[in-house]
Amino acid sequence: MKVRASSPLCFGVFEFNSESNELRKQGLKIKLGPQAGKVLALLLERPGQPRTREELRRAMWPADTFVDFEHSLNKAIYVLRGALGDSATTPRYIETVAGQGYRFIPIMQEPKQPIVNAKDTRRSDSLAVLSLRNESADAELSFLGLRVVARVIDALAEIPGIRVLAYNTVQHYQARDRSPQHIAKELGVTRLLLGELVRRGADLFLHVELIDAADGALLWGLQLKQADAQAPDCVEQLARKVCQPLRAVLAHGGKRFRIRAERPAPSNHRRHGNILKMRPSRPTLAKRAMDLSS
Repeated sequence: MKVRASSPLCFGVFEFNSESNELRKQGLKIKLGPQAGKVLALLLERPGQPRTREELRRAMWPADTFVDFEHSLNKAIYVLRGALGDSATTPRYIETVAGQGYRFIPIMQEPKQPIVNAKDTRRSDSLAVLSLRNESADAELSFLGLRVVARVIDALAEIPGIRVLAYNTVQHYQARDRSPQHIAKELGVTRLLLGELVRRGADLFLHVELIDAADGALLWGLQLKQADAQAPDCVEQLARKVCQPLRAVLAHGGKRFRIRAERPAPSNHRRHGNILKMRPSRPTLAKRAMDLSS
């Protein structure tokens, strides 16, 4: 099936226009070189079917062009996978076909929802996933946390009707020095997903909270313990464990999962003469991790 140049093609959270060589992710333009764009356009012409390296060479370079084809094609594939956030070992879009070439993995598209009012939709169904807090100086743990956040954003962005800010938009925002309400107002979202990541020995402890930006109320929370932080699929496992229950929460708008603090009835205090005491502060994730690992 030939793709019309004038009609952008959507796959997953991406939109590609082969005429302008423009790739967008959730409306945000992604840098894509000319050769990588040509490869993507050629693969999209026959989704699911392999294109040999020789086919790609003939289509991308005329016969009288002198170029290091092997190096140039490998670089174009590398750039393309980087723009799509893809991996050669666990491909989501561009798959290497051994002994042949490459193929585009077909992506099932969700039916587009009718837009009633763009501003109202953005205001009521928007989410930002912020970087996971890491109190240690562990650079490896920080990098792992960034990968988990990127995977969570990619997965949540596929939910119809939910506007999720791109990773490049939110990666520099930290909740440590500013209130969630302040950050949400800057980003123009109604909900924030915050979290903390702690390592204890070979185990990882992750705590995430979905917060209502209007009043800072907790809509949903989750605590996870992941054994063997060095496992190759550690990032995928953590992201999946977060996204599976969170999908149900977002599907219901967070309303059924909202946690409200109820005040004790005044009559009870008068009857029993109780003195109100402050609720002890919740222990940090680091403290809980130490308790669990001991």
